[in-house]
Amino acid sequence: LARVRADRDQLRAGFAAAVEAGQIRAHFQPQLSTDTGQVSGLEALARWHHPDRGCLAPAAFLPALEGTDLMPRLAQEMLSQSLAVMVALDRAGLRVPTVAVNLSPQDLRDPHLPERLAWALDGHGLAPARLTVEVLETVVAGVPDDIIARNIARIAALGCGVDLDDFGTGNASITTLRHFSARRLKIDRSFVRGVDHLRDQQRMVTAILSLADQLGLETLGEGVETQAEHAMLAQLGCGHVQGYGIAHPMPFDDLSPWLLQHAARLARATRLVLRAGQGG
Repeated sequence: LARVRADRDQLRAGFAAAVEAGQIRAHFQPQLSTDTGQVSGLEALARWHHPDRGCLAPAAFLPALEGTDLMPRLAQEMLSQSLAVMVALDRAGLRVPTVAVNLSPQDLRDPHLPERLAWALDGHGLAPARLTVEVLETVVAGVPDDIIARNIARIAALGCGVDLDDFGTGNASITTLRHFSARRLKIDRSFVRGVDHLRDQQRMVTAILSLADQLGLETLGEGVETQAEHAMLAQLGCGHVQGYGIAHPMPFDDLSPWLLQHAARLARATRLVLRAGQGG
């Protein structure tokens, strides 16, 4: 226990300096439309490029930041980097519709959050639709009508997307889903794993897709690791997919080449389909 506390304190003490040193960087994971195969968005995921410990995923350092003023600092850094990347992609002719940034309950309780998002978007010359805010289902499932609910409604009214992350794990009611102005449900990876061959998984995903359809919500399957899972989600009617089977989260320097390669693959596939149709 003492070692855990010491590690936590060390991470906390070094985080602000790490931000200043450029060690806290956004990595980006593409999301694809199952209808067109095109990139429909990116999710920004924090990585700490630690000089001694290597590249740390959020699970390694977020617990140390929770409940401190370092969490809003992380959110601001991810937001700034993400919007800057959208501008850079636009300039390169690689337009991606939206980038998703994860916000913690602490971030969502900031009464000035909608204004901060609007200022950031305006400062980068981006329309609100280019930003998506990800909120854990567990957060909205247990929250009454308070500052979090109002903030999410104001963010949606601003024109930003709202994704309900890890859907299926937080027991959110239908009333809650309608109340929180979500645009899209992200189906948790626990339901996606093995969906290509497990009937129980297929039934669960079908039930979620039916609920989303009735509520007018889009859907994204996360944690897709195989082409077979990707294909089954598309067959079942899931609108978007994301996961290691498509691409790992990557730094910006790797993102542009990946986007170009993906566009080239799509173009080749389209030509093949057209040739096959003409041959028939």
